[in-house]
Amino acid sequence: MKIDKILINRIFVLSLPFWCAILANLAVKAHFKIFCLFKLIFHHECLGCGMTRAFAALSRLEFQQAYEYNPRVVIVAPLFILIWILMIKQSFKPNKKGT
Repeated sequence: MKIDKILINRIFVLSLPFWCAILANLAVKAHFKIFCLFKLIFHHECLGCGMTRAFAALSRLEFQQAYEYNPRVVIVAPLFILIWILMIKQSFKPNKKGT
């Protein structure tokens, strides 16, 4: 039972970028309107506006388009990749019992 949980966790961590790309593309294709409190109050886009569209464009390897949606994607995307690598490292790290 313990091995099954570990295996499921590893599969989830490894497939996380795939699912995030699918969800970002679905959100863009469905034209989801996300409520932005910052934009509502100040009538300006917040630092995160366009990030979902930027990640959807990145998943299609449209780098210029991603940058046009939100230039901060060049900072956020590498940070997400770093976090993902650290999650992989943690999930494959053997515990003290040797699994």
